[in-house]
Amino acid sequence: MIPLTPYLHHCAPEIAPATLSAIVQVESGGDPWALWDNTARRGYRPASRRQAERILRVLMGEGHQVDVGLAQVDTENFPAYGLRPSNVFDACTNLRVGADILAAAYRKAAAVYGPGQQALYHAFEAYNSGALHGDAIYANRVLRAAGIPVNVQAGGGLSYVRLPHAPEFLPYVLMWGKAPKAVVAPRKTGLMYVLNW
Repeated sequence: MIPLTPYLHHCAPEIAPATLSAIVQVESGGDPWALWDNTARRGYRPASRRQAERILRVLMGEGHQVDVGLAQVDTENFPAYGLRPSNVFDACTNLRVGADILAAAYRKAAAVYGPGQQALYHAFEAYNSGALHGDAIYANRVLRAAGIPVNVQAGGGLSYVRLPHAPEFLPYVLMWGKAPKAVVAPRKTGLMYVLNW
């Protein structure tokens, strides 16, 4: 595990640090050497970068599709970003590519849903699956990792999720569509969170 904050600000400044940090938490748990073999449906937690590179080379040589590093960048994305086993485990490179993939997914979602939180939610789905919808479980995991105690259902409804540090009852104000004024993230006002979708 490495301290993410300096990397997030330096390597992926176009993505809010809390957003990319939540994705990293869900994807790799902050393990820079983490590997997930999509082909064999198996994870690897190498003890070193050298071991991670060796495992990745073997898996790629066998034609496996693998998610790699902090942001779990899929080997299918390697050609587009000039990645290879020798550079994908660099924390800054991995986070930059993860941020680029998320930003591309957000632009695609914003073209369909308009800019804002709804597009970001669908971008989370696309980050994991490649599709703008159909992966609500993953998107809700990212929301929880970011400390947002709600689940968004397929129809757009919300349900409260009790987080260990949250009070027993937490009221919400919800605004669907364009917010009257821009809100970068849910803001806490006493016991009230305002979510703009």
